[in-house]
Amino acid sequence: MTGITRLLGPLVLLLLAMTHDARAADRFRDWQTGDLIFQESLSPQATAIRVATGSRYSHMGIVLRSAGGIRVIEAARTVSETPLKAFIARGARQDYAVYRVRRLTSGQAAAAVEAARTYLGRPYDIFFRLDPSAIYCSELPFYAFRAVGLTIGQAERLGDLKIETPEGRGIFLARWRDHPDCRAGVSAQDECWSLIKTQEIVTPVSIARDAAVKRVVSTFDDAP
Repeated sequence: MTGITRLLGPLVLLLLAMTHDARAADRFRDWQTGDLIFQESLSPQATAIRVATGSRYSHMGIVLRSAGGIRVIEAARTVSETPLKAFIARGARQDYAVYRVRRLTSGQAAAAVEAARTYLGRPYDIFFRLDPSAIYCSELPFYAFRAVGLTIGQAERLGDLKIETPEGRGIFLARWRDHPDCRAGVSAQDECWSLIKTQEIVTPVSIARDAAVKRVVSTFDDAP
């Protein structure tokens, strides 16, 4: 590699990344309130989620289209509304996939979004429990659409996912002493791990694979 090539290499990579970012935000125009948007998160726990579920979908939110612009209602640090472009820009390679609930009426979509907004400000649930006092990403649409009589996603036991891995054990056991169920009467790490594996979780990919939804666009090379 010549000196000029070595100098240009990082610049070329940066330009390609910027070009991808610009294209990603503009690839899709048919955004509708109630759409589900998925991405591969860059958060520290994303690897564990990806390994456990076998999917790059490690974060998701609900689209709200209004006169004020397109936003994503998501459970991140708290449940909040994020401008669409900012949401996309946070994902790995700015890839995203959009899914739509089949036969969803505009009234149901609006009601589901309003149900999601009732959780605004709730803290993120680092323990991934189905308990609305704290909310993780795929738990939010699970509750929001259930409020309008629609079930999307499937509750699965954590132990049925691929969590018996360094990534899986690492993310959960780093937090075990603070886990609400373990604090309630479990004093040993192994006991807590056994208890954690019995809890139920709704994963992003379980929602994406639900027969009640359909994919309308994806920039991923390997989306489900």
